[in-house]
Amino acid sequence: MLFETFKRHREERPNEPAFLISSGDRSIPVTWRQFTDDIAAICWIIDRHASGGTIALLGENSYEWMVTHAACLFAGATVVPLDANINADDIARRLKFVGASVLIHSALYTDKAHEVAERFPGLATGAFGSRKTDFYIAAAIKGLSLLKRTVWDRPAPDAKSRTSTIVFTSGTTSEPRGVELTIEAIETFVRSTSLALEMHPGDRSLMLLPLHHIFGICATYTMLAQGVAIGVCPDFRRIYDAFVRFRADFAFLVPALADILAAKIERNGNDVAEALGQPVRWILTGGAPLPRRIYERLRALGIPLIGGYGLTETAACYSMSRSAEAPVPCSAGKVPLIPEVEAKVSPDGELLVRGPNVMKGYYKAPEATAKVLDADGWFHTGDAGSIDADGTVWVNGRSSRTIVLSSGKKIAPEELEEKLQTLPGVLEALVSGEGETRDVKAEIYASLPEERVRELVASLNRTLPVYQRIKTVVVRKEPFPRTSSGKIKLG
Repeated sequence: MLFETFKRHREERPNEPAFLISSGDRSIPVTWRQFTDDIAAICWIIDRHASGGTIALLGENSYEWMVTHAACLFAGATVVPLDANINADDIARRLKFVGASVLIHSALYTDKAHEVAERFPGLATGAFGSRKTDFYIAAAIKGLSLLKRTVWDRPAPDAKSRTSTIVFTSGTTSEPRGVELTIEAIETFVRSTSLALEMHPGDRSLMLLPLHHIFGICATYTMLAQGVAIGVCPDFRRIYDAFVRFRADFAFLVPALADILAAKIERNGNDVAEALGQPVRWILTGGAPLPRRIYERLRALGIPLIGGYGLTETAACYSMSRSAEAPVPCSAGKVPLIPEVEAKVSPDGELLVRGPNVMKGYYKAPEATAKVLDADGWFHTGDAGSIDADGTVWVNGRSSRTIVLSSGKKIAPEELEEKLQTLPGVLEALVSGEGETRDVKAEIYASLPEERVRELVASLNRTLPVYQRIKTVVVRKEPFPRTSSGKIKLG
């Protein structure tokens, strides 16, 4: 479906913009003809130098990154997106594990790429925009002109059975695993999201989510499939400027980015239309739980905020709100999205999903795969939750984080974290069980003096059942470290 859609845009909308790139104070369009020509050139290079191989991508969000990723999918290579924040040793270890033959990187990470190559003899490297890359692209253009045939003249690649991308995630395990996904898994997100959300050819949006995460990858392919012109924003700190420059109609964000956007809007106007010069049709948040504080903050600014839920192992697709409906505040959307994706709750309260969006398995880890993917094809998310009669999904938190008290009672730390974050001045909170008795401990970052934070927690405790009351309070002086998807780093 993706291949055919790109080909159709190439034929029917060749001069319409696929991407918008900043240049000084201007926005430069990259047309569908140019985008698909560039994909064809990279496919030509892959066919001759890495046919059927495993290719890693390292870099910030960029047009070149997406061209290379799409070319890998359509040329039949396996692409491995990498988090640029991890060190060279870990990158080399992962690339050896998956048997990568090539590492493509941006100029910003040239030094790190060289470090990786030193630790992985035999790994070929290439940089976007380097002389070596320009040489290969020039050869590709010449070769394609002689052949008069490109990837767009070939049948669509195998979407159902072949591993097209390996995305590393800690997911439902403590150690990072290589999640094997097919093109069909990405297409499932594209189809379900396209049905749920209001998007039209000619709309504008942003590429803000990190592309080494499946949410960012799938959201970008969804927008491209719908003919949306995507403004490239490699630095999330410029989110407000990107909204203004590219006149974004909507966006996919993680909660942390949504909160940053809200703060910028508040400094520039009374509501989103005044601050940005136009309304925002919707913002869909995913990748991490959405605190009610952020939900209420954005709604007050006039931004319809809707929720989605998924994991890397489900190609970011489980449940999603529909933009035509009034979303249930802070829910994880609704199921089913499309008939092929099934969802249910196990007898012990765990959310399960089955469908073409589910991973093939963890790469070279059959035992770990068997623990989460049962014989009937149901993926066990590791998240405790419920599904209402109308299909609304509620995620109560990770089953593995459940605090079991010495009394046998169970506490979902996420529920207490949500209550803490509604307290005035409390910005972040992390709840855990402490010691042998598993007494409840809260670590808090706030814009208040420590004494006032403790007074607020004491007041909250008086509203809680005795077994849920917070016994230990630690007040942080700095925000929690977070992953690139906006989740607080645990441990």
